Amino acid sequence: MMAYKDNDRGFTLIELVTVIVVLGILSAFTLSFLDNAVKTYVMVKDQETLYSEGTYIMERIARELNDAQTISAPASVGIAEHTLRFNKLHPSAAEIIFTLTGSRTLTMNGELIGKNIKTFDVTKNAAVAGSALNQSITILLELNNLNDATVPTFSLMTTIIPNNYSSGYVDHSFNGDYYENIK
Repeated sequence: MMAYKDNDRGFTLIELVTVIVVLGILSAFTLSFLDNAVKTYVMVKDQETLYSEGTYIMERIARELNDAQTISAPASVGIAEHTLRFNKLHPSAAEIIFTLTGSRTLTMNGELIGKNIKTFDVTKNAAVAGSALNQSITILLELNNLNDATVPTFSLMTTIIPNNYSSGYVDHSFNGDYYENIK
């Protein structure tokens, strides 16, 4: 009978080093993934405030502008201005002025409606015969956080066709009958 010796009970040094290297690579990928996930979460959380403020401002402008009967600023077609001035038909032909102030705030008739505004550009679009974009207004709103330069600029853009605008509309004018009570 032959004697059998069992010397293969442990791991060799090469096996241990290989396992350590593989685990090191896996942990580096895992930590990199977690780091990117945390950075993305923080960026989204920071932009959430800008997004909320931007959508509120755009919705407010759109609701007010839908009742516009005449638009006096921007005065020229195709040239962006930092002021939107128009007369509402309801409730009593009130003049509405949205303007960007030097302190990066947006006001409506002098009342603050938004801050952290980098850009507020209002453009009157050219009238195109037979088009729904007759004298529509395009608004570009860019917001960024002055206190944290790492938060990217957030941009919103919309084109609005006022429902009570007195001229230039074939299919989109309600002849002064459109009214939405804004509170």
